Amino acid sequence: MNDEDIYEKLSERILTKGSKFVPDLFRMIADEEEARIMLATPGTAEDLAQRLGYSVEDMEAKLDTLFRKGLVFKARKPEGTIYRMCRDITQFHDATILWEGATREYLDLWKRQTFEELPDYINMISMIMPKPMTRVVPVNQPVEARQSILAYEDVEQIVKDAGRLAVVNCTCRMVDGKCGKPLEVCIQLGKAADYTLERGTGRELSVDEAMEIIRQAEEAGLVHVTMNKAYGSHIICNCCGDCCVAFGLPLPPTTIVDPSRFQARVDEEACSGCGTCVDRCLFGAISMAEKDGGEISVIEAEKCMGCGLCQVTCPEEAISMVAVREESFIPNI
Repeated sequence: MNDEDIYEKLSERILTKGSKFVPDLFRMIADEEEARIMLATPGTAEDLAQRLGYSVEDMEAKLDTLFRKGLVFKARKPEGTIYRMCRDITQFHDATILWEGATREYLDLWKRQTFEELPDYINMISMIMPKPMTRVVPVNQPVEARQSILAYEDVEQIVKDAGRLAVVNCTCRMVDGKCGKPLEVCIQLGKAADYTLERGTGRELSVDEAMEIIRQAEEAGLVHVTMNKAYGSHIICNCCGDCCVAFGLPLPPTTIVDPSRFQARVDEEACSGCGTCVDRCLFGAISMAEKDGGEISVIEAEKCMGCGLCQVTCPEEAISMVAVREESFIPNI
């Protein structure tokens, strides 16, 4: 297998066969020897050493380098530590961009891949997946408002239940970070935090520190996004509408992210018509309408993603979040 075939094969392994960018992205971060090791995975260091003709010590050193780069992942099993390469384009993107050796040239190529190729890939995946992989989580609610919120859609409860917490830079904003929004806001939960800290790509957090990041993200107008399942989510992303794949691509947001179970509702009597909520909404779901000689906010329900950013900054407390979808809307996995 020649050099070109190796990198094309890596691209094929993460379901991006025919990509004009992904082989070059692999080539920029992995030499030919490393590429061959990746293609030989999964396996233990001993398996891979025997398969490829290395000493175990040499193979362990090479696998550690690939792990630091974000190109292979570890799974600790009874038979030993199993190494596997990144499974898909998302893992490849998020893990390698955080590697300390990633160059600006590398990030710029990711930017081209994201905006020129990723929309078609996402459309393809959306046709075969029953639900988007991620979901909006409403803003942190006061205790008295949580009676209709499930534990896995309560951002504070998700943080408290995680066990271990870490934070990394937002990889989308690292690639296309011109919006000026906070960068260190991608919260890693449980095993993802373990992975982050072992690689050295982030820092450990207490619950209070994580909740302060959540508060700052809400203040900055970032939308909380987590995995679209009831249990075992490993991230809370805090996404903007400029840089982030979730909302920055020329696709309907629901192609990539499910809304929360909630929608914003305006108390017309309490609304002063200040328009603060219009500026806060990433989705164009709020507009102003005339009423009784003044103006009030109007929510376009089909565009509302249920993030609650409008609610937390309403000076009149005229916006509430109302459950509009059944509990079964969130996959019970």
